[in-house]
Amino acid sequence: ALAGQIEAVQNFTGGDANDVTDDVGHGSHVSGTILANGVNGGLIGVAPEAKELMGKVCTEQGCSSIAIASGLDWAVSEHADVVNMSLGGPFMSQAEATAVQNAEAAGVMVIAASGNDGKPSVSFPGASPTVLAVGAIDINLAKADFSNWGPELGIMGPGVDVISSVPRGTG
Repeated sequence: ALAGQIEAVQNFTGGDANDVTDDVGHGSHVSGTILANGVNGGLIGVAPEAKELMGKVCTEQGCSSIAIASGLDWAVSEHADVVNMSLGGPFMSQAEATAVQNAEAAGVMVIAASGNDGKPSVSFPGASPTVLAVGAIDINLAKADFSNWGPELGIMGPGVDVISSVPRGTG
């Protein structure tokens, strides 16, 4: 349950600005992993008292660099403390790089996935010098087969068989 923890929403993928419907399921899963508050005996996330700005930057077709940059700029303008981007790709656009630099200048901590290709190269924006790249480990504390790694990797955490929230109606 994330009720009462979402402070603002914005859709950067086109269409209704307030429609942050999770078409993929990943954003809801990450939100629950971080924010789940245990209401009615439910899951408890790692930061159950935190508040969330929910910016939709990805669709079933992927994540545009303009949506990612716009979402990050919005989070900075909303005075976010931390931005979690559980996404990545082989390169970063100039718009994304500028947004990451602006976040750094504003004192906003940006966290991004290391990537899910099982390759020895961290995806962007995680590979950026000021972004904390997060990789995945399994229950035995071994690197998950799918998790990318490299010198930019900052931390690893549970990423295999993690139980969390899903979009309403899909569970």
